[in-house]
Amino acid sequence: MCESTPAAAASTTYRILALYRFVPLVSQPDLGSVGHDGNNEEPAPKERNDEVGVESQPELSPEPERHPALRNLQRELYDALRPWQVRGTLLLAPEGINGTICYPFPTRESVDAPPSEDPVFAYLKGHPLFGGADLRTRLSFWKDYCDEASNYDFPDPASSGCVQEKIQQLKQPQQAFQRLKIKIKAEIVTMGLGRPPCGDSRDADCLPSPTRDCRVNTDTPHPTSPSLRHHENQKCNPLLTKGQYLSPSQWDALCIANPDVLLIDTRNTYEVDIGTFDGAIDPKTKHFAEFPNYLERLAGQYDWSSYKDSNSSQAESGDHREMHVGPDHVECNNDRKERKKAPPKAIAMFCTGGIRCEKATSYALQSNLFPKNMPIYHLEGGILAYLDYVSTQKNYDKRSNEDVIDGAETNGPKSSFHGECFVFDKRVAVTEGLRPSKKYVPCYGCRGPMDKRLLLSPNGNTSGDKNDAAECKQSTIPSKYQNLMQGIPNLPALHYDPYTKQYYLPGLTCPRCHDGTTRESLERFAQRKEQMEICEREGKSHFHDGKLVGCQ
Repeated sequence: MCESTPAAAASTTYRILALYRFVPLVSQPDLGSVGHDGNNEEPAPKERNDEVGVESQPELSPEPERHPALRNLQRELYDALRPWQVRGTLLLAPEGINGTICYPFPTRESVDAPPSEDPVFAYLKGHPLFGGADLRTRLSFWKDYCDEASNYDFPDPASSGCVQEKIQQLKQPQQAFQRLKIKIKAEIVTMGLGRPPCGDSRDADCLPSPTRDCRVNTDTPHPTSPSLRHHENQKCNPLLTKGQYLSPSQWDALCIANPDVLLIDTRNTYEVDIGTFDGAIDPKTKHFAEFPNYLERLAGQYDWSSYKDSNSSQAESGDHREMHVGPDHVECNNDRKERKKAPPKAIAMFCTGGIRCEKATSYALQSNLFPKNMPIYHLEGGILAYLDYVSTQKNYDKRSNEDVIDGAETNGPKSSFHGECFVFDKRVAVTEGLRPSKKYVPCYGCRGPMDKRLLLSPNGNTSGDKNDAAECKQSTIPSKYQNLMQGIPNLPALHYDPYTKQYYLPGLTCPRCHDGTTRESLERFAQRKEQMEICEREGKSHFHDGKLVGCQ
């Protein structure tokens, strides 16, 4: 549904607030009393034994999505945040809160105002259920909106009377999200430990693992029943244990420059592709729920007995974390053992904002995959904190240089992070100082980062960028793509990108996702794109949150 787009005030800028905290929002005894049926039916009524005056059946707690405590919190947050025109996504779960939101701030001059003068920040930081000093936050500003117009390859202004109007629209402040969504989930970041056993057709994302029993056990309750899911999630509960924090100022010296530290990027491949730290390992995961399987495979590559022998006290190293194999594979395992690598002396993990590493290091410490005395670190605040720190230090050194030595240059901190950091909003990615990306735009299909050059005309634009991707002639299009596109109206011409050696449809798919796009999805993408173009021509917004204050 198209809605009229109100003009943004010229003095308005936007604050983007990322936050998370692991804190019990639902009591554990309440979750533990859930039955093993795993269905969505209402709890069974209590039965009383009049002879003894006690209840013979405990009351069953609902699924997390139906738990009254979480539902009440969801309604409270909607009512509190909508008057401030907040948009974004917040996730609520029994284990805590996680999300990123964006909201208008009065003037550009006040972007440096302290958080105490920010009513949204003050409300969330002071919330009695999840606020306080342990609520981890990261503030940034959506203030480079005027540069967004340069991200598009506009035609000659004389060819269209709407071009100048479009440019002026892009120069208005832009919200980083389309609407406010507050969702109730089983986890605030999905580790996936409560999923069905490997081989169960009910879980398409579960990957085989050499240390997991891949047989379906029909004698046990379904693992997605609330009580078992809660039990499995305790194996990666940061409230019980987690890795040791390293601040951005400590990170390079203790991890990047140390060859004895195994550095693991816990993010997904599409995030790693556009930027990561020097020497970091890419787990090649598509979803974070695949990370436990990856960690198990990784642990099997090392001979942990040499790590055990290298310590002065063998008793401190605890259990030896060998890969589990059957008796028929002992000889084969011995052959593999000779080829295993020498273990690292420590493990360090990082992610975008820190929340995934809290779970990843917690699982590593509780999974019996590594020696008990193996140091496991993670970057406090994630890549965003590191990029913010590097920018701050460079600015400080620059000011100090100007004050002390006129014309000289000091050696500021050199960033060990190369590329850009993907974020889940309209900025797509950020660089040092959390400045929005000028290189990437979101793919319309997979929403992942897409190089802006792929949307430019073949001759490039005024910025000097050039698109080397070529439009495919009908005779050269592979038959599977011809069948995929046949009969779908208003599709753009298929292009081939020589850098990735992949095909894509500009504005609908990207080289990363086109090969896996189904015909049904492509039809849906094309229809939605047509609706958005109609709304754009009529000066209306395709996305509309009718529950916002003033829009009801």
